Amino acid sequence: MEDFYHRLSYSFGNEDWVTEKTALNIQKGDNVVCVTASGDRPLNLLTEDCGEIVAVDANPMQNALLDLKKAAIGELEYEDYLSFLGLKIGKKRLDTYQILREKISQTSDKLWQRHKGAIKKGVLFQGAIERRMKFATYMVQLTRRDKVKQLFAFENVNEQQKYVQKTFDTPLWRRFIDFSLQPRLTRLFLKDPGLYEYVDSKIHVGHYIHDRLHAALARFPAKESPLLSMILRGRVDMNHLPPYLEPEGLSKIKPRLDRIRFETRDLISFLENAAPNSFDCFSLSDVASYIPFEAFERMLAAVYRCAKPGARFSIRQFLTKYEIPEKMASLFQRDRALEEKLSQEDRCFVYRFITGTIRKA
Repeated sequence: MEDFYHRLSYSFGNEDWVTEKTALNIQKGDNVVCVTASGDRPLNLLTEDCGEIVAVDANPMQNALLDLKKAAIGELEYEDYLSFLGLKIGKKRLDTYQILREKISQTSDKLWQRHKGAIKKGVLFQGAIERRMKFATYMVQLTRRDKVKQLFAFENVNEQQKYVQKTFDTPLWRRFIDFSLQPRLTRLFLKDPGLYEYVDSKIHVGHYIHDRLHAALARFPAKESPLLSMILRGRVDMNHLPPYLEPEGLSKIKPRLDRIRFETRDLISFLENAAPNSFDCFSLSDVASYIPFEAFERMLAAVYRCAKPGARFSIRQFLTKYEIPEKMASLFQRDRALEEKLSQEDRCFVYRFITGTIRKA
């Protein structure tokens, strides 16, 4: 557990920025609190004309990654920026870092001095989860290369769905998903304490992921899912990049970089100590996977305390099925129709949503 909270765990966002944007409905001048993780979430949220974004993470390496991505956006031309991050070929990333280190905090610089190998390779895909995911990609490519290539060639969803049903979704494929997602194996391999710690007892992980995946392939082309592309192809489709990696998004984000600050502490503690009535939006990611239900209740109470009246919240859930406690239900006005819409449209397809507004006098 200690290693998880000090390593570079996530380096590329595995959540759909479009559904998060829809859920939060950020208005001009809104103050936002979010989980840092890969840094993608707060950067993508800057496409909205918000007030301040506070990115919170208990792992200092995740905040150091956000710090480095901010510096790269602010200092580098577009092609050099993509090369430095690792999305394109780059040979002098450590030289570039010598320029960028002047723009990040001393704490971040000290951490990156111990992770120069990640910088040299391009930090975008050097998180522990991303690196370990490459093994799954290797196995898929080894056994299903041609099928995967065909899957990602479809533009028409109906044609894709017929292909999945007739050719792609074989018994061997279902057994592969079931085996590779066995809790004991995945815990050992990914070393992510939240992945299966609080799984709902009614969920069979392999069956759940299979069903969510194939339902998603009936709704949108596979190439539109960064998560699926990473797992099955080991790369991201250059035509479906998040805003902080494409020119139009960067044109909005770059002049607003000073609106982001980050805090290295656990989210619940941060919220409990934040000023009352201080935030308009809460982007709480999949925090539920990492905490027991008692802590989930505590988080909700802290959110309510520091929320402004009418604040919006977005909670993702992967393998947990927590519900807002009855005693708090009148305070958190859920938008069930929006939750279902987000679940259907989310390109990362594994999440369910709890989202809505906070009732406060």
